[in-house]
Amino acid sequence: MRGKIFVLILLFVFLVASGCAGKDAGTVPKDNNTSAPQAGMTEQKVNAISGPGEVHIVRLKYPPQYGMVPTSLDIKTGDIVSWWSEKKQKPDYVLVSKEGLIPDTALDYSVPFNYTFSSAGSYLFSVKDIPEMNITVTVK
Repeated sequence: MRGKIFVLILLFVFLVASGCAGKDAGTVPKDNNTSAPQAGMTEQKVNAISGPGEVHIVRLKYPPQYGMVPTSLDIKTGDIVSWWSEKKQKPDYVLVSKEGLIPDTALDYSVPFNYTFSSAGSYLFSVKDIPEMNITVTVK
């Protein structure tokens, strides 16, 4: 009986170990600052933050404390607003500009979307299908 248990344990260990060892993928290519999205994933462009303006972060919270934080911003021309989604589940939040400053933009979890404001005015941004989740950006 002990011999059978020992053989079963060895078989189990072999199966687990063989499942962890994958086929050799070959050499790893050198990083040339480009990457392809993994299968089933979509690529989202991240706007680089550059320029003399100040960066303001807006967090898109997920329940139980959902909403945009802060709900209003007073900034200067040339400043950058960086939206960060804290929602891990799909579908992603979709950021909408009432004034049409940006196309409707899906925000992946923890990947910022940056926008540099070049014109003075008052701009309303909200989350598609959740209009009460919004922020007013006033640019002076």
